[in-house]
Amino acid sequence: MKWWNGNIKGTSALSKQQNLLQQCLASWPRRGKTLLEINCGQGAFSPLLWECGFDLTVTELHPEQRTQTAAVMGARAEILAAADDYLPFEDDFFDCAVLHLAAGDTKKIDAAVHEALRVSSRGIAVTFWNSMSLAYALHRLQGSKSPWPGPPHSWWQVWRIIRSANMGKLCGMSTLNGPRKSWGCTCPLSCFTRRLRMPFGAWGIIRVDLEPARTVTPMPLKVKRHRLRNPEPALECGSKNSLDSRQASLRG
Repeated sequence: MKWWNGNIKGTSALSKQQNLLQQCLASWPRRGKTLLEINCGQGAFSPLLWECGFDLTVTELHPEQRTQTAAVMGARAEILAAADDYLPFEDDFFDCAVLHLAAGDTKKIDAAVHEALRVSSRGIAVTFWNSMSLAYALHRLQGSKSPWPGPPHSWWQVWRIIRSANMGKLCGMSTLNGPRKSWGCTCPLSCFTRRLRMPFGAWGIIRVDLEPARTVTPMPLKVKRHRLRNPEPALECGSKNSLDSRQASLRG
């Protein structure tokens, strides 16, 4: 996330990314659950994940970025040095994991995804910059001098790699759907950069839910409708309604 540099466009785009990540993880249990953030970078998303209620651990290979994350998070998260394709944790050590894809070929991505799946028991979310987006296509066609925000990855390639693991149910969403000029909050086209449930946005997330679906409450059975009896007078409580008094009244 080196490209933000505090400018308005970058800050607005980061806010949209954070909103998308929060919406994507909304279905996961949080209280008392552990989450591993892999390739945390400068800690752009770490405060959000902590504020969501997760017991957070983050990993980053580059020491300068770990230092920046430590300045952002303080004692709120454990920050460790680790490569995304070789994590120093046992199987199912965490409940969930968020993997930010770094640069690398297909084998590198596949290894990182499988490591994230190995250390997670409930699910993972994979974030990446989408090379199949309109913004990236315009970036290449126009020969923009400004660098692309992060290493681009093909949505369908990432989807196939995750699906090939055959370990859960997949769903995806994206944001920053328009050209880069529309990412700023001051642009009239900024309304077209919100969440999209299709792989056209410049930044996407693919979530994998490893747990089976929860038990659904069964629908009520239909029963035949019975006619109610005609109303009957009720006996009042008291001595006059006792069995002896009723027998005496019958003899009289």
